[in-house]
Amino acid sequence: MTRYQDSNYKNYTLKQKKVLDLEKKYFDILFSIFSKQTFKNELRAIMNDINQNWRRIHTLWGKTNVVDLAVERHINYRVYNDPLLQKHITSIYPSVISSDTAFVTKDAVINIDSKTISVDGNSDDWDRQVIGCNQTSFDNKLNFYAKRKKIKVPVTSLLKHYHKSKPVLSFFLSTLYHIDEINQKDSWYDDGKHPVKPYYSNKTKDKTIVKNEFLDNIKFSCMPHYEISSLYNFDIVSGVKSYNPPDVPKPKGTSSVRIDHDSLRKRFDSGGVQWEGFKTFKI
Repeated sequence: MTRYQDSNYKNYTLKQKKVLDLEKKYFDILFSIFSKQTFKNELRAIMNDINQNWRRIHTLWGKTNVVDLAVERHINYRVYNDPLLQKHITSIYPSVISSDTAFVTKDAVINIDSKTISVDGNSDDWDRQVIGCNQTSFDNKLNFYAKRKKIKVPVTSLLKHYHKSKPVLSFFLSTLYHIDEINQKDSWYDDGKHPVKPYYSNKTKDKTIVKNEFLDNIKFSCMPHYEISSLYNFDIVSGVKSYNPPDVPKPKGTSSVRIDHDSLRKRFDSGGVQWEGFKTFKI
């Protein structure tokens, strides 16, 4: 079940209004950076560079995902050097409990986590936003019911709520890639080039049906802050990717969870004006 933010802005507290407007402010700034053609061209260049040494990189690196570090570095470089953000950034965020990119501005702490997802290996991570316990402050209370375990499981949120009175905000940039082992080539996933869709399991009979969520290969989202948890009735998590500890009947918490995109998309600012906290586009 998709959970939506309460749109009755007249009941928002002053703290909630401040957080809501800051989330919107930095979402718009970051989206402007990530959706630039230059940013997308540079992502293509990363993939071209990998493919020039495909066999060597995949053999020496010893893991399937060889784009993750390059994309993280690219995000860091662009974020710290873009004029839209330079005037806001005052320092790095010193906490080790944070996302890949974390910095302090004049009015908030910004966390940006990069998710590089293989359409062949872990496509289940694409149709909902995956969020690690160190990447969110949202308070879900004891509202997530694990159907298979038949119990309610606490959702672990380790990110600080505030740093020196500034809210610690969470953003996610996810990219979808494809590995062609036969031709020894990696690429940003283009659904139109795959009549047989690689995101289906072997159990699926017709693998030619298009899933709309795979038409774009990059997405940007904002995870609501702790302060506005009550606006979602303390209940936004729609699934769990990994429990802590794993493979036990009664886990004490979660390591990573899944959030419906529509819960992140439909947002309202301090004045009740609707905006989108989840957007997708193509590289």
